[in-house]
Amino acid sequence: MSDLENEDIGTPTGVRMKVIGVGGAGSNIVDRLVLSQFSGVELVAVNTDQQALSDSPIVSKRCIGKTVTGGLGTGGDVEVGEEAARKDVEVIDELVKDVDLLFIAAGLGGGTGTGVAPIIAEQALREGAIVIAFVALPFTIERARRANTAQEGLRRLRDTCNAVVPLPNDLLIQESDPDASLLDAFAKADAWIEKAIKSIWCMMNKTGMINLDFAQLRQMLAKKAGKTLFGIGAGAGENAAAEAIENLKLCPLLHTPEFSKKADQLLVNIVGGTRIGMADTQMIMEAVAEEFGADANVTMGAVVDEELGDSVEICILGTSEVTSVPFTKVVKTRKPSTDSGISSSTQSKAHGSKPKPTATKTFSSASQEEFSFSEGDPKGEFENSSGTLFEGQDLDAPTYLRRGVKIVL
Repeated sequence: MSDLENEDIGTPTGVRMKVIGVGGAGSNIVDRLVLSQFSGVELVAVNTDQQALSDSPIVSKRCIGKTVTGGLGTGGDVEVGEEAARKDVEVIDELVKDVDLLFIAAGLGGGTGTGVAPIIAEQALREGAIVIAFVALPFTIERARRANTAQEGLRRLRDTCNAVVPLPNDLLIQESDPDASLLDAFAKADAWIEKAIKSIWCMMNKTGMINLDFAQLRQMLAKKAGKTLFGIGAGAGENAAAEAIENLKLCPLLHTPEFSKKADQLLVNIVGGTRIGMADTQMIMEAVAEEFGADANVTMGAVVDEELGDSVEICILGTSEVTSVPFTKVVKTRKPSTDSGISSSTQSKAHGSKPKPTATKTFSSASQEEFSFSEGDPKGEFENSSGTLFEGQDLDAPTYLRRGVKIVL
């Protein structure tokens, strides 16, 4: 996509946008954006590992929760990540202050990405921002516990973000060479998140015949929804529009179990060179509506970019299972922090010390009655059938009945 690969994408608009990479995976994604000279948005890396942050080329970076982790990371513990974020919630508040559109990039399954990202999203909602999260899900070769942790993190993010786009690493690396290294595989997954963020940026900033603005995005994402539909496609040549439609349908982001197949509300942005005509635009809109949301509330944007020549690019963003609950009522009032700010259990996990024993109350036992399982006929409607006898015992009867076990009530 030439428009997305361009070094100088454009100049910033009145909408303040920010990308926060959370944890190791999130930091890698914002590093890619820095190296591609992506302009028009602020880039920030947030981590609990001081050493990992020091290796990042990002100018704006924050190591949070040092009093909890000692700057050594969470060790994969989500609770430690959450505590680290809550300990430095003022730092997070400062990062999301006055932001209109916040992109969160993170990998789920570890302690920092899974524990910190939902708290950043929650604080951003309190500040009135629209929050869109792009999160990478673990490979199947990683242990099952990490996958379960990622699913729980995904559920929490859906409660605190206007839109969440999950990207399973397994699916995203299918385009990679079978002999590609593990490092190349992770880079491929990061590249898709980079493309996704740039696509939405272009949707909001490219002006043309029919513009999509931030107000339309805010209106579409104003109410809590279930799943998010997101895809990008491109085509070139004489049949650029038809090729872009087919490329969009094959986009791996649209073929995951976590994605909605149909949208209740859908934004469609079409960017093409000077050769794109009304017939091409109409064909694209009809194909997209039929494939992803025939009954959806569809909003279209169309931009002519001379630099694209005979190319066409399509970006769609939609939500499904939309509720009547506005996000302004989803975020709860922040609870006042305690003096210590750190729970003893989290301190124990972070530093390896044993938690102090707590006093327990003892209760006197009340008088009990006994109930015999041998009362009544155990066979019920099979009382006339012959039993399976062995050494004088009916093996069809449960052991506790044959032995006359009594249970204390």
